[in-house]
Amino acid sequence: MDITFGSFLLPAGLLVAAGLITTLIEVLKTAIPPLNARVSGATMAFVLSALLYIATGLAVGVASADAGLQVFAAWLACAVAAMGIKSGYSHARNGKS
Repeated sequence: MDITFGSFLLPAGLLVAAGLITTLIEVLKTAIPPLNARVSGATMAFVLSALLYIATGLAVGVASADAGLQVFAAWLACAVAAMGIKSGYSHARNGKS
């Protein structure tokens, strides 16, 4: 699968985007310790996914309300997936079930 902005609107692309966001969160939290202490992973997932899908909307060109709805729905699905992946990873890493 080629990774393009347009691919983030497809089901497989949503999962790729969520994985990228989750990985980026871990990199940021490791590289910038104060960020880890002050901002929750869920908040970072929400913001980073919003930025990614704003860029996606700009890249693919949102020419109609239906196209805007598609980008919004994809963002919402990605944000939920990224927060879920992040939560599962955190619980697994900390030994919680």
